[in-house]
Amino acid sequence: METLQTEPRELEYQAYQKRQYAEVSSEALHFRAAKLSKGGRARWDGTGWSPLPYPGYAMQAMLESSPNNAALLPELVYLQYEIISILDRPGTLYPLPAASFHQTVANTFSADRLQRHLIDKDKFEAFPEMVKNAISSFPATSEDQPVKMRLIGASLFRTAIGVLGVFENSKHFERIIAFRDQFYRQPELSALGLRRTRPFIGHVTLAYLEADLEESEQTLLAEGIAKLNTRLGKRSLVMEMPQAELRRYDTLSAFISEPHYPTATL
Repeated sequence: METLQTEPRELEYQAYQKRQYAEVSSEALHFRAAKLSKGGRARWDGTGWSPLPYPGYAMQAMLESSPNNAALLPELVYLQYEIISILDRPGTLYPLPAASFHQTVANTFSADRLQRHLIDKDKFEAFPEMVKNAISSFPATSEDQPVKMRLIGASLFRTAIGVLGVFENSKHFERIIAFRDQFYRQPELSALGLRRTRPFIGHVTLAYLEADLEESEQTLLAEGIAKLNTRLGKRSLVMEMPQAELRRYDTLSAFISEPHYPTATL
């Protein structure tokens, strides 16, 4: 039985913006680098990577879903290459396939929680239809511009590296939060055990750490990313997020869509 916890609160817009800029600073990168641990999302066999199982469902804004992100994709692929190249040790950083690049708009169930809340209750196959019913009542946005997130620099998570995003239009941030508020309050989904487990943090994951780092490597990684961020901060890399779509995944390297999976306009 899961312990009931207070639902985490979303960050206010200004606090969110401040947090994102702080996390791409040199100071934050060195602090996070010292706390990195292996992700366990892929296995290196000496010549290549094999993704490891990590099943789940999530509402995602896929980079490839918007034609206006076409120019951004190669930019992120090259940034990923530059980050991987900082540590000249094969088998250390697992680069995610470009087709997997996305922003998670709302998590649902994954790994152990997927097993307990959906598979054990025989709801795995029915879940997409339940999500479709739940979001069908969401009001359509009256805005004529899609949500836009500007990517400002790479950051270190506990087991991963991602590029963080801010919203120069506060209304775009608020549209994301409004969707999440409605999504996590749907009675049918709440009855399954769906909960907001963390506040929204705009980011696109580029790689997972899959080896322990020496202290010198931690420093090298932090300093290398800090240099990349100096350059990125002067540019305008924008990701458009016109919609959130339900995707299924068996590993974190591929996110699967089916014709009957629902999509919501942000």
